[in-house]
Amino acid sequence: MSKPNASPPILIVGGGPSGLVLALALLHNGVPVRIIEKNAMPRLGQRGAGIMPRSLELFTSLRIIEEVMSSAILTPPVRLYKMPEGIEVVHEFEMSPRRSPTANNPYLNPVMLGQDKLEKIFHNALAAFGCSVELGTELLSFVQTDGRVRAKLIKRGMSQDMDSGEIEETMFEYMIGADGARGVVRKQLGLSFLGETRHVENFVVGDIIVEGLSQKYWHMWGEASDVLISLRATETPKLFNFVIGGRNVNYPRLAQNEDELKKCFYENTGRRTDLTFVEIPWMSQYTPNIRMVEKFGFGRVYVTGDAGHVHSPTGGQGMNTGIQDSFNLGWKLALVVKGIADHSLLDTFSEERIPVIAEMIAQTTKLLKKTLDNDEQALQTNGSLFQLGVNYRWSSIVVDERKKIEADREAIEDAYLKEFEFPDDEEEAEDPEILDSYGENHDGRLRAGDRAPDASGLTILSPPELQKQVCQLFQIYGPARHTVLIFADVVNARDVLNVLAAYPRNLLRTVVILSARKTKSGVNTEGADFVLEDRDGHATQAYCSAGVCGICIIRPDGVVGAIVKGATWTHRYFQGVFSARRNH
Repeated sequence: MSKPNASPPILIVGGGPSGLVLALALLHNGVPVRIIEKNAMPRLGQRGAGIMPRSLELFTSLRIIEEVMSSAILTPPVRLYKMPEGIEVVHEFEMSPRRSPTANNPYLNPVMLGQDKLEKIFHNALAAFGCSVELGTELLSFVQTDGRVRAKLIKRGMSQDMDSGEIEETMFEYMIGADGARGVVRKQLGLSFLGETRHVENFVVGDIIVEGLSQKYWHMWGEASDVLISLRATETPKLFNFVIGGRNVNYPRLAQNEDELKKCFYENTGRRTDLTFVEIPWMSQYTPNIRMVEKFGFGRVYVTGDAGHVHSPTGGQGMNTGIQDSFNLGWKLALVVKGIADHSLLDTFSEERIPVIAEMIAQTTKLLKKTLDNDEQALQTNGSLFQLGVNYRWSSIVVDERKKIEADREAIEDAYLKEFEFPDDEEEAEDPEILDSYGENHDGRLRAGDRAPDASGLTILSPPELQKQVCQLFQIYGPARHTVLIFADVVNARDVLNVLAAYPRNLLRTVVILSARKTKSGVNTEGADFVLEDRDGHATQAYCSAGVCGICIIRPDGVVGAIVKGATWTHRYFQGVFSARRNH
């Protein structure tokens, strides 16, 4: 059956976290979506349960953070047991030592939440927009033609009969594949998937109900050189997520036989009579694939999440990376569909994310090797894995006027030095800025392209209905608008607001930030969406400590798009994002 005129502009193929987050980002932007999932039933189990601090920040933007935090648990401390008895604890440590939140970093501790429960939160958020995932609907094929995508779907619903179903052909403006590593979108689009399959390293993974085992810990027995058993406590009583690895494991037999699996647990945890291995809701054999695309798509079809990259699960980066993919793509795709930005803005999806993916794969592969070498450091989550340092400083659409100011200073210094002769000095080539997509070598100075920090303790002066309430910047940022921070101690707020009036109000949120001194002296802030008093100085310290550029433009994905000091470079940033001046 054909429905040529009944479809939303965007089809999302795949109902996992990457597809669901993309759908939410688009819906927040007022762009209708259709999201399909070939599985007839919701996913079971923990799977990618580790949620990193950066993802928690993005959940704040999507306004689902309270639901996530009320269901999630902190990463349990690890207990390593002495073998062969398997009872005595030989070492106990925190995989992620507890960190206290700061004014600029409200989330500094990863949390654990089963993917099945996280997806329910996503589904509830979608329902608030009148959207739901079409289970049992599969993409068969597609073609790009005449500026559209014609998709052929089969709708099986709850039927398990793979040979039956209703065929539907529908047109969309864009299609996004969030259908995983084995999905059809990347394959039919013809994108490369470069890398390797690590057949030497295998695991059996799943969930199991265990009676008699403490729910407070992440329990481990054995070594990867023989048999390694991992049982991680979850937010569900008696339910543990398990991993079985090692060189002396018959993986195919375990993955196909629950009795053999329970026997393996019993024999390799010390044959303890105080533990009972009960029900196994799901399990599978896992072989690490380490692959990524060279670009995320072209024309009107793109991929996100596991459809574009797969890797070792060590480090807990996978689901979190897919969420960031979708957040990066969502606001750009919304602007293009609305006709506000040129189609070529989508080129920056690959430009910004590919270096991040390459670094993520490098880090998780190193951690996999350390895990197999029984290196305890592989079990400890370091700061870079929190993804707070992930950045796009090299992006063609971010703007930092301070670079121009510094370049001007250097030009003046060079002109002065040319008045003198230094015949013995050799001219040194200028070192290019090193690509550091995970921000591991961050010097603490905020740059355009960085993750936008939070700031707490801000007193609302305007709008009147919120006056005297205290807020955080993360409560103001959102996935549908750019937020422009105007520091009135550095720039003339009235002049900046006049400049921003040239842009549609539904694209921007203007925030004037005043010090206590400026609040008392008075500033013309008429027309600003928010006026905040930075009584504790957290916002100024995070964004404007140098006092050179007093305008910071925060993108809808929570990234600093621009750091500027006046009209010229403000227009330069917005023209680079909003205008249709680029060539296809």
